[in-house]
Amino acid sequence: MIAWERLTPAVERAAGIAASNFPAHHDVNDVKQSIWVWIMENKNTVTRVLTEQSYEGKLMSLLVKAANTHLKTEDAQTYGYDEKDRFYYSLDLIKSILEVIFSYEDWQSFALSLDAMPKGKTDPATGGNNLASYADVKSAVERLPEDQYNCVVWRYKYRYTYAQIGAAMGFTAERARQVLNASLAGIQGLLGEQPLSNLRRGHSGRVESRGTASAVARMEAQYEG
Repeated sequence: MIAWERLTPAVERAAGIAASNFPAHHDVNDVKQSIWVWIMENKNTVTRVLTEQSYEGKLMSLLVKAANTHLKTEDAQTYGYDEKDRFYYSLDLIKSILEVIFSYEDWQSFALSLDAMPKGKTDPATGGNNLASYADVKSAVERLPEDQYNCVVWRYKYRYTYAQIGAAMGFTAERARQVLNASLAGIQGLLGEQPLSNLRRGHSGRVESRGTASAVARMEAQYEG
C-alpha cells in the first residue's frame, strides 16, 4: 500500500521545484495533479522506492522528472514548437553574452551560483532568466586553451584592439583576429546543441535553431531581446 503521508509533501516539493523553472502561467496545481497521475501509473515502482533506506533523494528525482516531462509537453504546446527541436548559440548571441559577463569586475565568480546576482550594477539583463546562459558561456570560456582564453579576456574585458592583443601575445593584428574568431568558434562548439525548450524564459540576442522553420520563427519572435 502506498504511504500517502510520505508522498504528499514530496509531491508538493517536486511540483514547486519543477514549476520554478517554467513561466508563471503554468499552474502548480496542474503540475501536482500530473505527478499524482504518474504515481498511480507507476505504483509498483513508487512502492518499491518507499521501502528503500534513505528513499527521499531517489523519490524526489523521480517526481521532479515526471513533473518536468509534463511541463515540457505543456510548454511546447503553449509556444508552438516541437520538443525535439534543438538550438545552438549563434556567434552573435555569444558575443552579446560576453559583453554582459565582462562588464562586471567580479565576472569570474558571479555565476557560480545561479541565484547570486552580479555585484555593483542592476540591469534587467542580469536577471535569473538569463543567468543560466551566462553561466554556460562563462564555463565554456574557462575551458578554452590558454591563448584563446587570454584573447577573449583582452578583447571583451579590457577592450584591446587586435593590434594590442597581437602585441601582448607576440602576434600580428591579423593573427590576433584569427585567434579571437577561433576562440568564439571554440565557445560555440563547447556549448553544443540544446533543447529549444531552454529558450522558454528568454535570451538577449538572436537565436538560431536547427528545428522546424515555424518553430524558429515563433521562438525568435517570442524571445528576441
